[in-house]
Amino acid sequence: MKKIFAVFAALIMVLSISACDSGKKEPEKTGEVTTTEDPNTIEVPDLSGLTRVQVEMKHKYLNFNFIEKYDDSFGEDEVITQSPEPGTRINKADEITVTISIGAKQVEVDDYTGRNIEDVKILIEKQGLKCETQLVESDSVPRNCVISTTPAARTRVDKGTSVTCFVSLGSPQQEIKVPPMVGMSIEDATKLAKENGIGLKVTYDDTSSLEPGTVISQGVDPDTVVQPNDKIEVTIAGENASASKSTTITVSVNKDNLKDSSGNKLVGEYDVKYYIDGTLEKTQIKEVSLTDEITWEISGTDVHVYSVMLVCHTTGKSGKLYEMEVDFTQNPPKKKLIDSGSDKIFSEIFSKD
Repeated sequence: MKKIFAVFAALIMVLSISACDSGKKEPEKTGEVTTTEDPNTIEVPDLSGLTRVQVEMKHKYLNFNFIEKYDDSFGEDEVITQSPEPGTRINKADEITVTISIGAKQVEVDDYTGRNIEDVKILIEKQGLKCETQLVESDSVPRNCVISTTPAARTRVDKGTSVTCFVSLGSPQQEIKVPPMVGMSIEDATKLAKENGIGLKVTYDDTSSLEPGTVISQGVDPDTVVQPNDKIEVTIAGENASASKSTTITVSVNKDNLKDSSGNKLVGEYDVKYYIDGTLEKTQIKEVSLTDEITWEISGTDVHVYSVMLVCHTTGKSGKLYEMEVDFTQNPPKKKLIDSGSDKIFSEIFSKD
């Protein structure tokens, strides 16, 4: 009996201990999970508002696939869309597709009546059009100025269309008189000289108290009759050393690179797009079979990055010809090649594969 009682007491003790233990609280679980970002992934940047060159300059080490399309809602060379969306995490080697605007498919011919043909040529090329000239005698329109155009002003045309400018030769009996230029800025004096069919030969006077760039004298008196294209000497205030420096970037094209994979000569037109610090400066249309070099005359007083992109009309493909830094604070300006582009760029952008 005593043995049964002892066993029963032990059992009660065990149950009591279990009851005490069951009153203990379990540690609270927070639900937080510690994660570590994969070092082989990146977050896709927001490219909206950038140009193609700005995208490439700002994100040099990302893998971009650029697609170009006409779009009336975006300026030429601006980013339209991107895929994946900004903020998406992707592998570093993954491709980011970016759609770039090549501007409106059609442009409106501006009214160039009365403007100097040299200025008009630049403006027409900036619109992605071609400029042709036809000389016409006129008693009413100054020499070297546009009388009219075909297509007419305000007509909408496709990019690449030729615009014929009818340019005044002046009257057969028209006298060219030297205009008064003293007191003008050299920019205004140069424009006035062009409108009157004469040129300028510029000298400098660093002793003048007038604002630099102001014409302080001219070698031929106003209203003097001169021959077409005569050069009139003008002296302007300031030092020539402080003027904008000029240089030329020239890329020679190897004819062997103007062939496709089968050895056939490439044929067709392409755009040459010129950028300064990522901003589109001008566009020229060229024929690949006639290309032997691409030249860019530039000037400045500071340090700038110059880039040239090529876009094939038939395939829509594009590529970089070069990217170069030019320091105009040096004399002569110092050039530093940043990106030489592909030596097979023509066959690459003209390839239909």
